[in-house]
Amino acid sequence: MTPQTNAEFLSARPQYTQCVSQLHVDEAVDWEATHGLLLRAPKADGLGFVPAPVALGPSPIPRREFDKVAMLQPVFNQLFDRVSRDHEFLTSTLESLGSSDEFTLRVLAMYTRQRLLGVWKPGVVGIHRSDYLIHAPSDEPEASPLAKQVEFNTIASSFASLSSIAGDFH
Repeated sequence: MTPQTNAEFLSARPQYTQCVSQLHVDEAVDWEATHGLLLRAPKADGLGFVPAPVALGPSPIPRREFDKVAMLQPVFNQLFDRVSRDHEFLTSTLESLGSSDEFTLRVLAMYTRQRLLGVWKPGVVGIHRSDYLIHAPSDEPEASPLAKQVEFNTIASSFASLSSIAGDFH
C-alpha cells in the first residue's frame, strides 16, 4: 500500500469549526453527568464532580502510523519498566526538579520512604498510555504524515475505567 501524503491526509480528515457551539458543549456535559463520565473536582468541598475531558470529534490516524506505534508500545513499556527500577537515575533526575514540581516531589518522597522501610512488592503491573499527534505539515504536501509521541502517562491511566463510558459517549 502506498503511504498517504500529507496533502491527502489533510484533505481527507474531518473539518471542524474552531468554535464548537455552546449547545454541543452543553449536550456533552449533560450526557457525561447522566452517564457517570465524571471526575472528582479538584479541592472540592464535599463531593463535587466535573465532566471528564473528552474529544467532541474523531482524530484520524493513518493505518501505517497506527500499526507502527502499536508495534513500538511493547518496547516503550520495557524501557519505562527499566527506568522505573533504576533507583539512582530516578532519584537524581527527580531531585533535580527542585521545588518546581510539588506533585512529583511528593511522589518521590513516598518512593524514598517506601525504600527506607524496605517495602518491596514481588510483582508490579504497569498501565501505560502514550499520546500521539499526527505531524502532517501543509507546507510539506508530498511528505507522509507521522505519529509523534507527545506524552507518556501512568497516573492518568487511572482513568482507564472511564474509557468504556467515553466510547459510549462517542
